[in-house]
Amino acid sequence: MMAAPLGPIPQADPLPLPAPTLLLWGLLLLLFFLHLLAVNVMLGGSLIGAVARLRGRRKNRPHDRALAAWFGTAMPVLIATAVTLGVAALLFLQVLYGRLFFTSAVLVGWFWLAVIPVLILAYGSAYRLAFGSRGSGTAAPHVLGWVVAGSLLAIAFIYVSNMSLLIRPDQFAPKYIGSERGWHLNLADPTFVPRVLHLVLGAIAIAGLAVAHVGLARERLDAGFGRWATRHGSLWFSVATAVNLIAGIWWLAALPKETVLRFMGRSLEAALALAGGVILGLASLVLVALAVQAKKPAGMIRGGSAALVLTLGLMLLTRDQVRTAALEAAGYTPAAWVAPQWGLMLIFAVLLVAALALTGGMLVALARGGAGARPTDGAGATRPQ
Repeated sequence: MMAAPLGPIPQADPLPLPAPTLLLWGLLLLLFFLHLLAVNVMLGGSLIGAVARLRGRRKNRPHDRALAAWFGTAMPVLIATAVTLGVAALLFLQVLYGRLFFTSAVLVGWFWLAVIPVLILAYGSAYRLAFGSRGSGTAAPHVLGWVVAGSLLAIAFIYVSNMSLLIRPDQFAPKYIGSERGWHLNLADPTFVPRVLHLVLGAIAIAGLAVAHVGLARERLDAGFGRWATRHGSLWFSVATAVNLIAGIWWLAALPKETVLRFMGRSLEAALALAGGVILGLASLVLVALAVQAKKPAGMIRGGSAALVLTLGLMLLTRDQVRTAALEAAGYTPAAWVAPQWGLMLIFAVLLVAALALTGGMLVALARGGAGARPTDGAGATRPQ
């Protein structure tokens, strides 16, 4: 008896959706937007903090040491926030695209399972860096900083591989037939490299803007560090964003022709999202770049930040259009059976608001206080109080 041929898309589970599709889609975008803010500051901050810690080894660079110490203190909070919001977003992704997500995760397999131990390594190293003792040795904070950054980069690499494979169901059967051991990465996808670059450069840019805001918040307590951090963070943002424009164009050019045409006018929503994101992104770049040398940069940084938040929102819609175009071309249709569970959705909404309020309070406290005001050792690590 011959086995039935493998179809490109797994059959839908015989379970209803717990809420209307539009609501689930909106919550997915909202939670992923919040996750993206946290994960960008976390990933970019780990890199900026590691560089600052390296630069701070010179005695004439106390501000670099203070910045490295601030990121060291903030990193456990940032990782916890990014993971919590990421899990919430992943739940809604599974509800809407579960049969695709689980298939791509099985193909990525061991790499996907490795995310947990690598994350534990990053989290443990971040805590050791934040609360390490003075007797840990001068090299230890530098090593820990790069362990955190390298671990988070590895996780980003694996996530991009899984999420880019998710929208290529035509590759499911060939990859599984080629090997069922779960060692597949989506490296051959033409969008993979520009997508990784776009993610990393965007993270550095947003973390740089976060540094600029820390400088504004700290200027009254420490004018020298505040002014330096404002300019330093603005410079990180400006350079990373300018380079990221190239990565973004590369990603767009690597998309399938039908998807590109969608952004060239075939879909009004897609074209407006892309055009608006590019225009606002350029506006944020100009404003923050001007703030680097401005005597009073606060207004420019806040204006650039507002433009950036809108840019991220529009770019998320653009990313969603890429996914929609790819899945439509593959013949994917979401589940149509809906059985709303409004009680559970209400509980989720209340807990989400409470969690965001608590997290926001912690981040504000970190920005206004933080490690920059504390004594630091020669490597820039915070001394225990």
